Amino acid sequence: MDGRYDRQIRMPEIGTEGQRKLEQSVVTVIGCGGLGAPVLTYLAQAGVGTVRIADGDTVSISNLNRQFLHWEEDIGKEKVHSAAEKLRRLNPQIRVETFPFYLTEDNADRILSGSDVVVDCVDSLAGRLLVGRQCLARDIPLVEGAVQGFYGYVLDISRKTACLECLGYHLGKSPAPVPALGAAAGVIGSLQAAEALKILLGRRELLLGTMLQYDGLCCEFDKIEIKKDPRCRAHLSCGEE
Repeated sequence: MDGRYDRQIRMPEIGTEGQRKLEQSVVTVIGCGGLGAPVLTYLAQAGVGTVRIADGDTVSISNLNRQFLHWEEDIGKEKVHSAAEKLRRLNPQIRVETFPFYLTEDNADRILSGSDVVVDCVDSLAGRLLVGRQCLARDIPLVEGAVQGFYGYVLDISRKTACLECLGYHLGKSPAPVPALGAAAGVIGSLQAAEALKILLGRRELLLGTMLQYDGLCCEFDKIEIKKDPRCRAHLSCGEE
């Protein structure tokens, strides 16, 4: 173990044992855009051993205000390959696996199997709900996040705690395309990365049953306690009551 991780190994919450946990972990990131860029960057820099990226999109010029793993010369490339190239240069010690297609019910096993944590960085409500259902079905911890303009939220999801469907998100719609400020996406993505790392390290101070909301205009954070709905279809479909 070289000096790359020296500053975080010095943290009592990590240490040498925690660093080994990170190096032996597999994290799957769904989406490598505005949220995915900071998530992937900080997971790679922290030394997560295997980072998986799933995204079926290609780089366009409208991505460049916030998706900093993609550069102007990457326009037209598949996002997963553009991102993977930067991550491998950032930290050659980690393994980066790419899935150049969107998550579906049919390919979920291929993408998610063996994951210790999944981080959801998609920009559509329908996509977030699909990721949530698939993670609940496989009992994989999920770090959920979303951003819209100056605002965003982060939420950790498990079989024992509330998901987006518990909150009625399946009844709503998200705007398309979603308005997004790069700095706000950076805040939310950084928080998602921190939550994923805490889960891998076995920390208990998680956003389970708590939604952390961010208001970038007023520079305020609010924690909202949320409860699992006993009638939630997503939980019931995996045998949870």
